[in-house]
Order: sequence, then C-alpha cells, then structure tokens
Amino acid sequence: MSIGISMLFTFIVAFIGAKIGQKLHFPAPFMIGSMLAVMLFSVLTDTAYFPKEAKIIAQIVAGIFIGQKLTRSDVIHLKYVIKPTLLLLVILTLNTFIMGLAFSYFFHWNVLTGLLATTPGGLMDTTLIAADFDSEIHIVAIMQLVRSVGVLLLFPTWINLFTAEKAQEEPAEENVESTRKKQPLNKKHFLIVLFVGASGGLIGYFLGFPAGTLSLSLMFSALFKLRTNISAFPIQIRQFAQILAGSMVGSSFTREVAASLKTFFIPALLLIVVYLLISYLYAWINKRKDWLDFTSALFASCPAGATDIALISADYGVNMNSVAMIQIARLIHAVGIMPLLYQFVSFFL
Repeated sequence: MSIGISMLFTFIVAFIGAKIGQKLHFPAPFMIGSMLAVMLFSVLTDTAYFPKEAKIIAQIVAGIFIGQKLTRSDVIHLKYVIKPTLLLLVILTLNTFIMGLAFSYFFHWNVLTGLLATTPGGLMDTTLIAADFDSEIHIVAIMQLVRSVGVLLLFPTWINLFTAEKAQEEPAEENVESTRKKQPLNKKHFLIVLFVGASGGLIGYFLGFPAGTLSLSLMFSALFKLRTNISAFPIQIRQFAQILAGSMVGSSFTREVAASLKTFFIPALLLIVVYLLISYLYAWINKRKDWLDFTSALFASCPAGATDIALISADYGVNMNSVAMIQIARLIHAVGIMPLLYQFVSFFL
C-alpha cells in the first residue's frame, strides 16, 4: 500500500473515530476518538501512517485559536502565571530526577536512560536529545510514547473526576459555541487571521527553538487580535486539528510498541500514575494559593504534548492562555534546560 493511500485510510479512520467519540460523549471526543480509532487500526493492520509534518498544522491551529481568545484583560493577568510556572518546573524537575534514578536502579537502565525516559517533554524532542547522550534510545522512545498516549487517554477522565460542577455548566458553553457557529463567517477576516497565525508559526518552526511553532503562531494571532479586534476562526478548524493530532499520536502506536508493553508496562504505569498525582497536587496548591483555578491548573500540569493539551483544554472552558503559557514554559524547560542538568550529571557517571 502506498504512503498516500495509507495516509488517506488513516485519516478516514480518525474521522470516523472522532464522530463515534462525539456520539458516545467521550471527553475531548475529536482528539481521543480519533486517537483510539487509529491506534486500533495501526495494531490490526500495521498500515497506519500519518506524517510528522501534520504536527506543524496542529500547532499552528492551536496557537491561532488560543491567540484569538486573548483579551487585554488576559494580557494584564499573564504576570500572575509566573509563580505557578516556577512551581511546576521545580516539581517536574524533582520528579524527573527521583523517578529517573529509581527506574535506573530497579529496572537496570543506565542513569541517563532513566532521566530521559521520565522527562516531561515531547516524544520527538526527547528522543533526539537521547541520541546525544549515552542512553538506550529505544527505551526512551517507548516510555515517552506510552506516557504521551496514556496521559492523553486518561487525563480527560481524570479531569472529569474533579470538575463535576463545571460539567453541569458545559451545556451553556455549548450553546454559546452553537450561537457562534450560526453567525456567518467573514471569509476575508478568516483568511487574514489564518495567514497571520501561519506566518508566525512557520517562522517559529524554521527558527527551530522548542515550542516555536505553537508559541509564535499564538503570539502573532494574539497581537493581531488585540491590535485590530478581528476575530474569525471557526470551531471546526480546531476540531480538524484535533483529528490531525489524534491521527499522528495513534499511528505512532505500532504493533512493535504494543508488543513491548509487556516489558515496559510497570514503569510506564508508574510514570503515568505519578504524573496524574502530581497534577492533582499542583492543582491543589494553586487553588490554596489562589493562583489558578483547579481545572486550569490540572491542564497546565498535564505532561502530554503542549499542542494536544491546548487543543483539548478549549473543550473545558478553562483559562486557555494561562494553560498555554505554562505548557510552553514546561516544554522549553524539558528540552532546553534539563538536558544541561543531564550533561552535568554525566560528568559524574
């Protein structure tokens, strides 16, 4: 089967999965439904394929969508995310070193493999970093993939456990969205917004710094919105981006990965459980300190892809701008700062 046909079938499966997820009222149905469908398709047929370049589209769309939601009041309040951001980075750094050292001891990995396998960064970024260290790259790649997939699958349910009150408010939010959808789309404004956001995203991509595509598309979109007050980005585009992201994550879950789960089941399960507990602890501290509301803090601390979380969080009525800023900081720290700490550790090994 050619690559083009495989990609087409994968997207069709993802679209069907998203619609089934919507019918069955899955949390974040377009992301979770498409991801589950493609994972099943990948394991059963071993023909699922979705190019990594789709990540760029999803990142640009997520950035534009968040930027379009930004208001002047949000900009003023961004200074209040400094403390919760620093708190999260400290917690995640400590957790990586504690779990990384524990895993290397109990599962007989070398220290750098343990640290990189538990780093809360992106799959691709962390795997590339692992290639520069004396680590077992296949372990890092599998642990990062299982963590990302596992957290994305379980996190919406984890969120729903603590947001019963918000769940009762969702119909009202859905009515707002449906009202927006009924308003005629200004195609000229939409194309302008898309061009501005995509320009920023592509600049960020070619600059090559961590989370550059997401952060610069968000920045360009937000600055344009604040400057012109033009807002024209339909919800269907975000849903499309969720399907793209779900397809990409699901297609990476191959038969080989499924077969290796027996070996990595215990460390992967422990890692996912610990990260879920950390998200609860972080949200509890933020609520006590009155820094972020509980649900926004849960999303901000979720160690999945920054783009995936940004796309999902829009379904829950949280403070998307705070979540996005903290998630971007988390990713930059994970792939930009923590490898320097690993380099320091490697001198003593």
